[in-house]
Amino acid sequence: MKRRTLIIMGTGAAIGAVASLIIHRPESAAELRDKMPLAQRIKLCLDLARIKLTTTIDYLDSYAYLGIVYPYLTNPEPSGFNFFNWRRRLNSPIPGTWKLENADFWAAGAFPALLWKMADLESDPMYSGFWAAAAKKWSDPLKEASLKNKDIALNNLLVFAPWVESGRGQEKQTALEITLQGARQLAQPFQDGKGSYHSDIGTFGWLRKADRTDQQEHWQVFMDHTINIEQLLWASLHNSDPKEAKDWQEKALSHIRTISRTFGANRRPGKTGTWQRGYFDQNVNSPTYRNFLFNEGKQGWRDDSTWSRGQAWFIYAATTAYIYTGDPEMLTIAKAAINYYLENLPDRWPGGQRRAGDFIPPWDFDYALQKNAATEKDSSAAAIAVAGMIRLLKALPSSDPSYGTYREAIDNILLNLTSFQYFPDETAPEMSLLRHGCYHHPASIRPTQIYDTGLIWGDFFFINALAEYQDLPDT
Repeated sequence: MKRRTLIIMGTGAAIGAVASLIIHRPESAAELRDKMPLAQRIKLCLDLARIKLTTTIDYLDSYAYLGIVYPYLTNPEPSGFNFFNWRRRLNSPIPGTWKLENADFWAAGAFPALLWKMADLESDPMYSGFWAAAAKKWSDPLKEASLKNKDIALNNLLVFAPWVESGRGQEKQTALEITLQGARQLAQPFQDGKGSYHSDIGTFGWLRKADRTDQQEHWQVFMDHTINIEQLLWASLHNSDPKEAKDWQEKALSHIRTISRTFGANRRPGKTGTWQRGYFDQNVNSPTYRNFLFNEGKQGWRDDSTWSRGQAWFIYAATTAYIYTGDPEMLTIAKAAINYYLENLPDRWPGGQRRAGDFIPPWDFDYALQKNAATEKDSSAAAIAVAGMIRLLKALPSSDPSYGTYREAIDNILLNLTSFQYFPDETAPEMSLLRHGCYHHPASIRPTQIYDTGLIWGDFFFINALAEYQDLPDT
């Protein structure tokens, strides 16, 4: 019997128990889930994840070229069709199936990283071996591709660090060399148009022409890339050269420190959220050399609004910096980012706009408040943010003034994410674990299902959060 079959059968007891309750009670599956305590929900969601991910593996084995394309979002339900254009519907991808992108896509590593996380969750060697084998199969083609991608942590560290930690012999050494190589590439000083780290500015980035300055080049930083600092911090612990390891750590902290000082610039008072693209003056002959010039919203609504996933990326990065180093400044920065995020969730909206019990962010905080409170959510932002918050909480003493607030927020976010609304069962058409992710809203165009899908990176950080949560002490 195939291991895949055993994986599904092995979860049958838990799923079957819930199914029997549904059969013998009038409540729907959603209502029954709502009555479950969080610990029981997490167990159920992990069991469902095993089933849904085996379906994804089967689908990719049949429809994807191994190592050439990787899943990133689910195909939406076709809209705008009528009797006269039915052929268009017939030619559309099956709703809920994975849309695929090339191996050099920024999120290609999220799928194998998710498989590694599943392997780590299993206590039975047979089940763990099943996930590890699938993880290796989809990780191996990224050995070279991951070094060509600016999103190096998601495609390199999160894929190959688990291989280092679980591997043996030559495969372990190879995985370690790949992660160290990725760190060296990231830490390379910028000079003569090459290198990722600008020593004078103190951030990772690259030269890019900005739309608002007539295509003039500036030093550009992507908020998405802040999680790359873990590549350096993890690799510094595995580097036999203490001088180089220290350099990596210092550059990682400098990046977080420098970016955090830009929040609130060019914005209304009290608006200290993140941006997606930030630009620094890299002209050595300019009187503002090294200074932060401006930012662009891009994946957010406007340049002065807060894209929720950008805030989540920074939360995860800043908490990671503190966890690895214990630097008190990183803790202060991380808390400020978390507090801003929590204060802008729908449950905390002012007056009559408040949506009590809603802890999943809209794709852009300011767009929701100023334009459309019912705009698309981004469950992936919630998953990334809560994963970072859980990591931080595990490092804080229970006496910390923020501990209780953060613990309550974590529980509330996970109660939302583990609900049937965001994590349906295996009968749902979506192959993704989470529903209601919003990749981006170009120019804030009209609402459409294209911006309401499952997202593979949301699934990874969600499972990561559930795994980490189980290590927290009971309240």
